[in-house]
Amino acid sequence: MRLFRAAAVVGTVLVLGAAGLAVRGHPDLHSDAPAQPPIAGVDTQLARVSLPEPRVLELVIGPVELPPRQEGILIPVQLVRVPVDGWLHGFSWSVVDGQGRELPAELLHHVNLIDPDRRELFGPAARRVVAAGRETSAFRTPSLLGYPLARGTRLLVTAMFANPFPDSVPHAELRVRLHFSPRPRRGPEPLAIFPFHMDVMGPVGIKSFPVPPGRTVKSWEGSPAADVRVLALGGHMHDHARLLLLEDVTTGRTLWRAVPERRASRVVGVPRAQPWRRGGLRLVRDHVYRVTVEYDNPTDTAIAHGGMGLVAGVVTGRAPWPPVDPADPDYAADLAGLIAAPRLTDAGHGHAH
Repeated sequence: MRLFRAAAVVGTVLVLGAAGLAVRGHPDLHSDAPAQPPIAGVDTQLARVSLPEPRVLELVIGPVELPPRQEGILIPVQLVRVPVDGWLHGFSWSVVDGQGRELPAELLHHVNLIDPDRRELFGPAARRVVAAGRETSAFRTPSLLGYPLARGTRLLVTAMFANPFPDSVPHAELRVRLHFSPRPRRGPEPLAIFPFHMDVMGPVGIKSFPVPPGRTVKSWEGSPAADVRVLALGGHMHDHARLLLLEDVTTGRTLWRAVPERRASRVVGVPRAQPWRRGGLRLVRDHVYRVTVEYDNPTDTAIAHGGMGLVAGVVTGRAPWPPVDPADPDYAADLAGLIAAPRLTDAGHGHAH
């Protein structure tokens, strides 16, 4: 089975490479170092970067104390720098105590790693490189695929903890392990892949929304900045979610339909799709795409910030994406919202990103 999967991946890479996608020196790769204007209001006290073992880059966020019965505990936005050149092939995460013992996954709400110097596919906002919630399991790509890492790249770390339990947690640390390979001096490089996401609340602004009793549907439409092929898809939803959809509005075609794994009303997992097995799912600039999430709140009480819905995945493509424009009002608003969210008391659990 493993041999079959490896052969399938190799075949897919060869097909995409023959189409002109596996090009060394892609415009968004290592040599394309963007300008790095200073970012006010970020912190460096709670985030540390290390190389605990070969080919593992670890980010540690914390320690923090988690009071009991808290759904969202935001920390100040942190700033770290990537210390290696290479290719990111996946990530895993855990929450641990002061002795390194693993704590329940419910103590994490979400974590995002954001590159403020490169943009998103579906908007001018800073690029979300890694995003994980408590329902997100470890993710790895074959070594033939990788997201390019450049030494000195800045990453903003936005993290929210939670503690649904009756006792406080005096010491909690989030560990995000990035699995990478060094950049080769010569020879072929992996096929460059890039993250993308579409949020039902659009590319900028508060990402959570109220979920009143009964059925709630939210959607957003947009077009990509470049032609790409989607290799893998996943998503993020909150409790009471029923459905997540990605549609091509131009053709009327449903591209992906995800029903979350639930325990009663609690979402514990979101399925993934692997369109790379069929050569990838093509997204083009002259089409409009829609992401939709559906909730069903069976209670009599509205949940003020109870809803979120986004599709996320990895894409590959030959055409360069437009560069970040710090003067773009949407880019500026997105960055300001990221930094301000932990200081706001009513920002939808800080989902301003």
